Amino acid sequence: MMLHEQLGIYKVKLPLPFRLNHVNCHAVKGTDGWWLVDAGLSREATIEGWMQFFEEHAIKPSDIKGIYVTHFHPDHYGCSGWLQNYSGAPVFIGAIDADRINHYWKNGDYILEAMGTLFRENGMPQDVINQVTDSVDKLISFTVPHAELTILQPGQMVNIGDYKYQVILTPGHTDGHICFYNEDYGVLLSGDHLLPEISSNISLWPQPGADPNPLDNFLRALNSIRSLDCKLALPAHGKPFTTIEERISQLEVHHQERLVEIKNCAGIGATAYQVCKQVFRQDLSFHELRFAMAETLAHLVYSTYKGELEVVKKEGFNIYRMI
Repeated sequence: MMLHEQLGIYKVKLPLPFRLNHVNCHAVKGTDGWWLVDAGLSREATIEGWMQFFEEHAIKPSDIKGIYVTHFHPDHYGCSGWLQNYSGAPVFIGAIDADRINHYWKNGDYILEAMGTLFRENGMPQDVINQVTDSVDKLISFTVPHAELTILQPGQMVNIGDYKYQVILTPGHTDGHICFYNEDYGVLLSGDHLLPEISSNISLWPQPGADPNPLDNFLRALNSIRSLDCKLALPAHGKPFTTIEERISQLEVHHQERLVEIKNCAGIGATAYQVCKQVFRQDLSFHELRFAMAETLAHLVYSTYKGELEVVKKEGFNIYRMI
């Protein structure tokens, strides 16, 4: 599906086996070949989707000149290794998230144990932790084969198709999430940073290594998009949209309201899991519960940095309470 004729941008909508049932990857046609932005999960349905697109547009493996990845999550990074093996093209990603791939996906035992410890300390029952980490373990399997990565730096200019794009560091959804911005047409390949209908998941990941206040990062990065003359955002989930300023304001309001709700749920004392169960819907899959728990923690931690909540240890659990 053509999204932007002048820039040669096509949407490649690939299926996901979750309630959020798709990821929008992008293929950009240039004079000398094609460039891809994001890759989908490494699974048969993704490969079938890419092959169908390649066949429809008569794209040979050697026509693919570069693969750009906005962040390390499996639905964006996962199939990049297969695409690299298929085409021989370099795979580009920001330095921070390249490190996360090495730290988490290539060392799965570490992240499963660290996540289990984080959730246990914050009140999640062990039987639920087992199911949640099993879902993460399955997700990790969608990242192989791994790609050989080429590192991008914030502010760097890169060629995607026949035009230059600036690498914009937008931490929050992941610590090293990047967007690609074309100033000529005001087009932002926004990944999961700026979505039209849902709010990006902002998760606290286990220490050490992960940023201790991801929501603060996200809100700052969200505001920074205002400084761009952005006319069109091409997101990884949902439809392209032009109401950039309006959407930024909506997301800011959403998080401020969520912060108030979560602080009120903490009240005189509660674990993150107790708060999570109050705030989020009850029919979550274990995959979704992991996101909900980590997002609850991100909001609780943000409020502790603001001095609006404190955290104390009680019987081995972190208890958040209003000051």
